[in-house]
Amino acid sequence: MKDKTAPVSITPDKNYDSDFCGSIPLHLVNLIQPHGVLLVLDKVQLRIVQASENVEQQLEYSVDDLLDKALSDLIPANQYAEIQEKINSNQEKIPFVLSFSVGGRDVVFTALVHAKEEYILIELEEGREDAGSSFIGLYQQIKYITSLLKQAPTIEETAQLAAREIKKISGFDRVLVYQFDPNWNGIVIAQAKEESMSDYLDLRFPASDVPRQARELYFKNPYRLIPTHDYKPVRLIPVINPINQRFTDLSECNLRSVATVHLEYLRNMNIEASMSLPIIINDKLWGLISCHHKTAKNPSYEIRSGMELLSGILSAQLESRAKESAFQLRSNLRAIHTQILVQLYDSLNIADGLLTGKATILQLLSLSGAAIFYEGSTWTTGNTPDKQELKELVSWLRRNKASQTYATDSLPKEYVYSLDFKDIASGLIVLPINAEQGEFILGFREEVLQNVNWGGDPNSAIQIEADGKTYHPRNSFAIYKETVKNTSLPWHEVELEAAEILRSAVLEKIIREK
Repeated sequence: MKDKTAPVSITPDKNYDSDFCGSIPLHLVNLIQPHGVLLVLDKVQLRIVQASENVEQQLEYSVDDLLDKALSDLIPANQYAEIQEKINSNQEKIPFVLSFSVGGRDVVFTALVHAKEEYILIELEEGREDAGSSFIGLYQQIKYITSLLKQAPTIEETAQLAAREIKKISGFDRVLVYQFDPNWNGIVIAQAKEESMSDYLDLRFPASDVPRQARELYFKNPYRLIPTHDYKPVRLIPVINPINQRFTDLSECNLRSVATVHLEYLRNMNIEASMSLPIIINDKLWGLISCHHKTAKNPSYEIRSGMELLSGILSAQLESRAKESAFQLRSNLRAIHTQILVQLYDSLNIADGLLTGKATILQLLSLSGAAIFYEGSTWTTGNTPDKQELKELVSWLRRNKASQTYATDSLPKEYVYSLDFKDIASGLIVLPINAEQGEFILGFREEVLQNVNWGGDPNSAIQIEADGKTYHPRNSFAIYKETVKNTSLPWHEVELEAAEILRSAVLEKIIREK
């Protein structure tokens, strides 16, 4: 039996992906954060039908004055014409620089225009005077970071380099690269931080910290920024969108307000500002870049855009590293597979070809033991369950696992009687020859005790009050240690591919001989 730190692919027994948290409609809150203004326009005349109630502070118009006013009355004609042109081109999210006359002076705003099916959303944030010069410097930094990322040889080194460089350009106190496991728990695989910040490297966080609804929104929004957790949410007026008589969908809005439970979560982490960006690989949310700051922080639009670009570059580089790793493993397995095929076709029976010779199925699939059941005979090699245990296992497989290749890294979860031999067979791979007749090739992997270090007790991640509706996040992130038992090392997708190819070769040999 081995004992090691659990990799990302190992998941604890309990599912922490809360249905309760994942059912909250985060995009229909009718609230924004106060560091910007939101306008909702009809698509025909571009007249304002909703506005955030803070427009008077930032644009010096009352909400009543703005409602039903045409956008063309508020901005220069050339800017209005450009907005019309780009809206008509059906772009999803369009950045602009817009000038508004505020108190007798022209004020420049950074604007994001979202062309929805029924209406237009415009997010406005007051621009920074040094935007041009800062963007030039940022562009140079991004080019430099991109070249560094291309040179990093592994996923871990790529992630660590990205965390370090994003911290430099953003100025956040701590930057984490956070990878999801198969059950949506996240593990911190890279970290760059100030000495005063808590160390989260290698800690795992339960799936309820980033519930399903929040994960889905990362496909619509390139980042999530909270400049301060102490803000007072700003309402949209009127509450109901007059165009569709529903709440306005704020899924794609950077200004969208945050659930109060998440603001409480930030306070419990002793951080005031945060920003997170998705890492998307093969159209799936692979992980997050999570940025924390001890005090209020609102990066410029240029810095945010640079971080958004880097999250995309990091996603591409991590995908490339994963493909390179899989290619290397596939190449190694192909050499072993070729040798086994030679032995298989030169042998009188399949057992000799698979279990003896220069290469064996143990090497191909990283097994600690294997057994073959064919034509009434049984062959074993390495560490396997005893004869009676194997017989009962085969009977269970005949009843439950049909004719497809099957693998598990936690056999005791599915076949309780395997607890008696979990030390030598917590992992199982099954290559059916003739399942109805009980003819199988079985591969075993020994138990490996997996140590999982959580950032706080995952069993206390959500604390629901007596009313069954109000809930709070955990208030401690002290390391909580858990040992995952009855598991083996996980099966790589490339290994499963190799197993299926080997099964096909065995079946072909059998068919030819018959």
